[in-house]
Amino acid sequence: MKRRIFKFIVTALAFFVSATPLIAEDAFSTLDNLEKNYVGIEKAGLNTLIAKALTPAYPETAITVYWSREKGLKVKAEGGGPAAMGAGLMVESFVRAAGLGLKKSSEEFKLTKETVDATIEAGTLEDGTKVSVLTFIPKKGQDLDFKKMVVKVDGKKWLVRQMVLTTKEGEEVITNITYNKDGLFAKMVSSVGKVKTTMTTTYGEKGKFTVPAKQVIEMEGPNVPEEMKSMTITYSDVEVNAKIPEDVFAEPKVGDVPKPTETAAQLFQQAQAAMQKGDMDTAKLKLRQIVTYYPNDPMATAADMMFKQLPK
Repeated sequence: MKRRIFKFIVTALAFFVSATPLIAEDAFSTLDNLEKNYVGIEKAGLNTLIAKALTPAYPETAITVYWSREKGLKVKAEGGGPAAMGAGLMVESFVRAAGLGLKKSSEEFKLTKETVDATIEAGTLEDGTKVSVLTFIPKKGQDLDFKKMVVKVDGKKWLVRQMVLTTKEGEEVITNITYNKDGLFAKMVSSVGKVKTTMTTTYGEKGKFTVPAKQVIEMEGPNVPEEMKSMTITYSDVEVNAKIPEDVFAEPKVGDVPKPTETAAQLFQQAQAAMQKGDMDTAKLKLRQIVTYYPNDPMATAADMMFKQLPK
């Protein structure tokens, strides 16, 4: 359930963007406008950020968040055995909610004129806010991660207020978003079936920059594990514009990794089996082979995230 919930949250987060008011001609120009003007906490002058992330859900795991304007976001988790991987994935998912390291939705979900049909129309939220309603539907023959995606944008402040996503399995994910006075993400309420996830984010100051301080995630619904009903992530020891160790963003080179004969899916299964046996060296090799030789395969993203969480 954890991986499923995190996937839905990341899907929604890709649309947490704001922009300067511009009159858009169509859904694609609106999306382009949102992405080009998104700032969040990644303001000019902030080039790197390092922070410790502490969560009682993983008390034995040391989690460090690294963000570089040039290289993106990476979360490393060490200690705590196999649970460390889950800790890293969780923090990476939620730290994006603070506006750090968000990926462009057009790239994340392949929203182009060749892959989806898109429309835009005027709408109104329950609180009376006027919005532009963007609807994206995969074109025939396109195998995307959703059947339908509806994004509602505040036409005055240009903030995404609501997203309704229908998955390939037919589930509807409804996400409502509110922001603080600075236009930063403050609260997200996401419903998937009978499960509701509420996430609030508060911020602190480091010099002239805004940085994440604390996130509280609460889940309600049947079959929600006890440890997931209430989770807290606290960020401390925040450093801005400090040098990040070179090995943090180091990627494996083709010459360093044996070329596999298996498919990406087979390698992923082998990596999981190796981890269950405690053979982390084999698991690392299989995951590196996926990332190195199958960079465009759907399994590559998951493999990369898993590899980052394994102990060195």
